[in-house]
Amino acid sequence: MRNRLLVLLTGLALVVANLAVRPVVAQPQGPQARVGTWTLTTVADWEAGGGGGLLVTNNAGGELRLAEGQASGTFISAPFQTDFPANAAGAIWQAGVLPGTQLHLELRARATPPATDPENGWSPWQPLEAGDARAVASANAGAFATPDVVALPSASQYLQVRANFTSSVARASATLEAVTITYLRTTTDTPVFATGLPRSPLLFGAATLTPRPAVIARADWTGRLVAAQPERRDPQGVIIHQVDAAVTASTSLDFVRALVTYQTDTLGWEDMSYHYLIDPEGNLFEGRLGGPSSAVGRMSGEDTVVHIALIVAHDTPPSPTAQGILVNLLAWLGEAYHFSPTGEHSLVVGDERVIRPNLAGHNEVAPTAVDPYPPVRALVPQLRTMADQSTVRARWYFAEGNVADYSQRLAFFNPTTTQTDARVTLVRPGEAPVTRIVSVPPQARADLTVNDLVQDAAALPAIVESSAPILAERSMSLNTDMDGGPGIADLSRVWYFAEGSTRDGSRTYLILFNPNPTTVQASVTYMRRDGVNFAQTVQIAGQARLVIAVNDITQPDGSVPLAAADFGVQVIASQPLAVERTMRFGPKLAGLHTGRGITTLGRAWHFAEGTTEGDFHYRLLVLNPNGHPVSTEATFLRPDGQTEVRRYAVPPRSQLAIDVNEIVPGMGVSAIVTADSPIAVERSLTFNGGAAGTVGAGAQAPSLRWAFVDGRTSDATYYLCVSNPGELKARVSVKFSFGGGGIGTQSFDVPAGARYTLAVHEFYPNEASVAAMVQSSQPIIAERSVYPGGGRRGGATTLGIALP
Repeated sequence: MRNRLLVLLTGLALVVANLAVRPVVAQPQGPQARVGTWTLTTVADWEAGGGGGLLVTNNAGGELRLAEGQASGTFISAPFQTDFPANAAGAIWQAGVLPGTQLHLELRARATPPATDPENGWSPWQPLEAGDARAVASANAGAFATPDVVALPSASQYLQVRANFTSSVARASATLEAVTITYLRTTTDTPVFATGLPRSPLLFGAATLTPRPAVIARADWTGRLVAAQPERRDPQGVIIHQVDAAVTASTSLDFVRALVTYQTDTLGWEDMSYHYLIDPEGNLFEGRLGGPSSAVGRMSGEDTVVHIALIVAHDTPPSPTAQGILVNLLAWLGEAYHFSPTGEHSLVVGDERVIRPNLAGHNEVAPTAVDPYPPVRALVPQLRTMADQSTVRARWYFAEGNVADYSQRLAFFNPTTTQTDARVTLVRPGEAPVTRIVSVPPQARADLTVNDLVQDAAALPAIVESSAPILAERSMSLNTDMDGGPGIADLSRVWYFAEGSTRDGSRTYLILFNPNPTTVQASVTYMRRDGVNFAQTVQIAGQARLVIAVNDITQPDGSVPLAAADFGVQVIASQPLAVERTMRFGPKLAGLHTGRGITTLGRAWHFAEGTTEGDFHYRLLVLNPNGHPVSTEATFLRPDGQTEVRRYAVPPRSQLAIDVNEIVPGMGVSAIVTADSPIAVERSLTFNGGAAGTVGAGAQAPSLRWAFVDGRTSDATYYLCVSNPGELKARVSVKFSFGGGGIGTQSFDVPAGARYTLAVHEFYPNEASVAAMVQSSQPIIAERSVYPGGGRRGGATTLGIALP
């Protein structure tokens, strides 16, 4: 749990950072890299050095090897003075390494002349490892090469090479023909810190719920614009590399600048081999141009993967900050390119098909690679788990939240076969958010009573996140009425509500929740039933919500434009928002409705539930936000398969109310509303003498699968309503999950063009928690109606969550 919290505690800040707009900044001018070389290749070069156990020959103009009868030997070059102070170096060498023989090169440096103190003042020896890297520049094509540079002490101006030979085979030796050290200077007179460079969210890949990492763009950290011309292939996984370098906050930027110069100019590679680099401070650098789908032909074991390099010394694990950035990057990559951090994929290597982890260390795919080194290598299994747990596979927004006036509960359903967590963030504008982790059992439901966490808060929007595709609903209740339904899965810039009223003392509130870090402007247009429109512009502060009390809107002259009016609403915002509507109505405002708006207009709207029996008053509200009249047709499906049809013309930018009681009195019916232009349609049901009721949008299309998270039969009646608008009989199966872990199933047929109502409370009475998964052989519409106290304390009808 500790690790899970570590990687999830980015929370709301990471959610909203994904939506930030990158500021316009001046391009930094990177230093002009200075590059020099030092080559050892002749007999004179080898004989000028020291050591023992080796033989210098004239082969290839000068070759170094073990002397006869020696199993090990060492060569140490004479010190070499560079042409300028250097901060990094790499190596290319031509050598022959036979089976059973080894050759290891090392480099050290110093800033002061060695003549006065030959032994002291040198940096530690740093290994020069090739692994599976090779140079491709024409002069050294195929030669061994360090894929990376090593960091040198500041202003190093003297270099020394050491070559260590060993052999476990008699009379066999590795041979060294040439070594070229490339030294670089990429520093500036005044240090430039990577933390001061601009960052922007990655824009590659599919849309994700997992926050997009903020990266320092290649042009920003190099100071140079370079055109990308990559070969494109979607990655199947990630390889983690380690660049062995002890860099600091003031040297990491210089180091990555040296690295890109070395890989492209010295090694002759077409671009950097790493897509991303992470330094100890947690700075995330864009490396290879073209994004994660830019294919790398080397250092991948013939795999199509994303290469990520951690810049950290070989004996040190990455800092917690660097780990957090890496985990977020891994989680985002997995979601954006559809591979699980804990999964595997297959590929053909040579003539053999092999299975590899989707997230692997370099050494796992390239046996000659020495990286990542043990501290990082040991982290890889944990990184797989942390990345999987950090992948946001579900996010639900609830704009409305009020524990000062209502009892509020969140319900979660986990459709997977393993336990998962729901991370709940209750946003308190102006105060620190309240966060809770709720464990949700497999294929079961868990609840969170919000009033137990926060009291007397009238503004309490919520965000629910999980690494599993959980479903979430909210219930809000009074003693006289209740309402509930799913959260908002996708923010939107445009929202519609077909219903709104200030007539007969009713009160309508619009709740606009802005999870963005910056203020958002929104235009709200009210389209009255009489065709009169009124518009207002509002500002919603970052990470806050705005409540518009429609009844209280006044114009500069003091008039109330929406007094005693019926209307629909259109909201258009500058950035995506979560928007809900709450209505209070009836005697003493005993009735309650709250729920999400409509983000997409449609030409067809389906309602499974609807009744005009008893004292139920059933209306359909149609909003036409278009600038022209719209022709609509309302079809009512009776339980016996018979239909009633009515046609209407809706004037432009106005609302129409269809009184269903006048069309099909005393009957339970389903409804379909179609139109020749896109519209928004909601259903209103009131009962208990108008003191209770529910409002909600219909479905724009039938579905084979529907889910209902909330529900109970303890002191409540529960009806599952199914409408079959198709031309074939639908075989429907419902799986119920109860709070104690119990399971129930029911199956029934729904004739073509008919509806069916299942009284769940008659089959499973006294269940305090009931979740339902509905599956059908034909596309259907499914809704749930729950009436506490049999309707004495109100009730709510909710459209199910359509599942793919």
